[in-house]
Amino acid sequence: MTPIDLPERPDPADSTETDTTDGDWFGSSNDTTKTDTVEYHAVDLQYDVGTSTFNLNDKAQLKYRTATLDADTILFNQKDQVLQASGNPVLRETKNPSLAGYRMKYNMKSRVGEIYYATTFQDNNQLNGVEVRRLPDTRLLIARGDFSTCDDTTHQHYYFYGRRMVVKPKESVTARPVVLNIADVPVAVLPMIVAPLKSGRRSGLLTPKLGGDQVQGFYIKNVGFYYAPNDYWDATTSADVIEGSSANFEKTTLSESIRYKWRYHLDGNISYTSYLEQFDFANSGYDIRFNHNQNLTPDGKHTLSGTGSFVSDQSVRQDNGTDAETILDQQANAQMTYSGKFGSNKSLTVKLLQNYNLTTGYKERQIPDIQYRMSGQLFDFEDDDDEVASEESWLDKFNYSFSNRFNLYEVIAADTVRNIDTAVWYTGYTGTYSVDYSASLFDVINLTPKATFTGMWTGNRWINPEDSAKYRKQRSGWNPENDEYGEFFYNHNYSLTADTKLYGIWMPNIGRFTGVRHVLSPSISYTYAPELDTNKYFVKHPLLGQTPYQIEQKSLGFSISNDFDIKYLKTLGQKKASEDGKDTTETEDTYGTRRLITTSHSTSYNFAADSLHWSDINSSFGFQVLPNYMFTIRTRHSVYHKYEEDPNKVRFPELTYWAYDLSKSFNWSGDFNSGLASQMGKYQKDSWSASLDYRYSFSSTRVGKKVFKDNISHSTGISASLHPTPNWSMTYSTRYSYTEGRFATHEFTFDRTLHCWKLDFTWTPTGPAAGWSFTVYVKDLPDIKLNASSTED
Repeated sequence: MTPIDLPERPDPADSTETDTTDGDWFGSSNDTTKTDTVEYHAVDLQYDVGTSTFNLNDKAQLKYRTATLDADTILFNQKDQVLQASGNPVLRETKNPSLAGYRMKYNMKSRVGEIYYATTFQDNNQLNGVEVRRLPDTRLLIARGDFSTCDDTTHQHYYFYGRRMVVKPKESVTARPVVLNIADVPVAVLPMIVAPLKSGRRSGLLTPKLGGDQVQGFYIKNVGFYYAPNDYWDATTSADVIEGSSANFEKTTLSESIRYKWRYHLDGNISYTSYLEQFDFANSGYDIRFNHNQNLTPDGKHTLSGTGSFVSDQSVRQDNGTDAETILDQQANAQMTYSGKFGSNKSLTVKLLQNYNLTTGYKERQIPDIQYRMSGQLFDFEDDDDEVASEESWLDKFNYSFSNRFNLYEVIAADTVRNIDTAVWYTGYTGTYSVDYSASLFDVINLTPKATFTGMWTGNRWINPEDSAKYRKQRSGWNPENDEYGEFFYNHNYSLTADTKLYGIWMPNIGRFTGVRHVLSPSISYTYAPELDTNKYFVKHPLLGQTPYQIEQKSLGFSISNDFDIKYLKTLGQKKASEDGKDTTETEDTYGTRRLITTSHSTSYNFAADSLHWSDINSSFGFQVLPNYMFTIRTRHSVYHKYEEDPNKVRFPELTYWAYDLSKSFNWSGDFNSGLASQMGKYQKDSWSASLDYRYSFSSTRVGKKVFKDNISHSTGISASLHPTPNWSMTYSTRYSYTEGRFATHEFTFDRTLHCWKLDFTWTPTGPAAGWSFTVYVKDLPDIKLNASSTED
């Protein structure tokens, strides 16, 4: 043996030697961008010529391609291509996570290495093993090892221990059998576990959840598989096996959900839940939910969207739901809508809709509902260059609007007494075309004459139109063989409207109060509609506003509105001279405006009516009590006193209805001194937030000569969150109904961060899901949890 002793140097980087060898370094053989050169550094280097062995001691380092090995001692046999390292060796590679251990051995010919008492970090996971072997494909075989997401290197709060583990760097870890240890205490044993080592979507088995409570009994949830074939969609199949309070597994479910997303084109999801009472697939109930949004054209002018749910029967959610959200959701509504825009003034909407009230059994369907609208200038002239003529013509003041709607409508009302089919179908069409002209009188009064034509069609007709509504029956009016094409009705009316705005301004300049503006907006209109005979066989469509008759109308309408605004000085302008006094900078005064009061009133007089010529007087009064809040009172008066001896006599207007709403929310947030020492001798600040919303709705309707019937809705909602310590979080929310005299909702939530764990405690004193729930789970792996709950009936 011929030793080569190197003197100790202050900087190991100055003791660099190179050697050219064949072989690979820990799975880096695919890197062909580097030369096969081994660089080594050490304070003490010895070389045995007979055995071709390098002995690097004291701050030894070897570099090969993209890998670097640091250790106290490194032995490298050139002949056998075997490398051994001891004294806390650490292997760092560009494409793989670092490895650290007690002793390391690697055969560069077979590209297989072994590490004893090794530790490595894969993203947010720490893996330890008594014996770790790295294979040529970069996989790690670990014997008697553990892994955890806890980043406390001195003492892990939890970990999974397995006798055999296979790790794919930056992909997954597979172990069997596995023991879950919490604070070094084994609490659960699993035959096998597959855990991801990087974020993102990957196919694999779901992590089951085990637990139990008084209502659900023992349960095992989330047993299934997650499938993510590409970046555009994924699917989840899972089952919840629930014993139930009667131990007959009446609430066991099988679920399937699919999500999809193609950016700028479409996105959505669909889920299917099958309720398997006693595992009976033949008589299982189902609950389907979906959501879909799609751009049919790149410009977004044609879209397809829909959302909703379908259920197998009326009581499926009430009988099988295990959470408050499902039990309280008693609407199975669904709709799918196509919306298209053509040009700048045409639109088409096609909708399929179903509303289903699971509580009452009332169901209605619109399949389909088609609406087409267009509007614009009646005479849109363009010159030879397809440019709009520059000179405005009186023909440009003619405008039109055209809207039509076709609807097929079904109504089903539950008949629990006679148990008969109550389905009623309505088919109808309504088209309205109007033309108006915008003119002015003396450039002060706006004049708008307008003509409106409406055509209506229904696919149903009355069999016995003279009977009362109780005994009258209808049938389909569409039978081309008998020259029946439904029932038609046409009407038309004409109107002339004159309106203007009158302004009054007062400029007192008292302090910051600089002015008041009053805007008076009067309007008067005249409407004429001829009397048209009734089509007695016409069955009105409930949604299209059809009337198979027209009463003569010669109506004069009046309306007036008042707006009072104030103007005030917000900031006063300033003058600032430069240092030499030659130049001055001047800023102007800034003003603000605020509306104080707004009122509106409207009524009409019909000359063609036999009696009761005057309509009700509708009014509203708005008061700006806060900068961003307008308090409004709505009233209705009648000049006909309904409960007097002569109800048709015109008298002084009498109040018949009045209402107002109060709704305001307030939010506060801040921080407080937690009493815990922070940096620079200061105390730590923790955050808090609170909100309050107040709702009051009042309406009163005259039901007698001096009797009013009041309708009141009054409630207050409060929520607050507090962080008394850096790790504790408390949230409280409630809503109190003053009309019912009780709390409608009530919930307390406590959260506690326990390093890599988190504790949640929720208490709901009242409501359909009253009870408490206690959960401790791993923050990075929320499916790993300990759960206890108590749900009251």
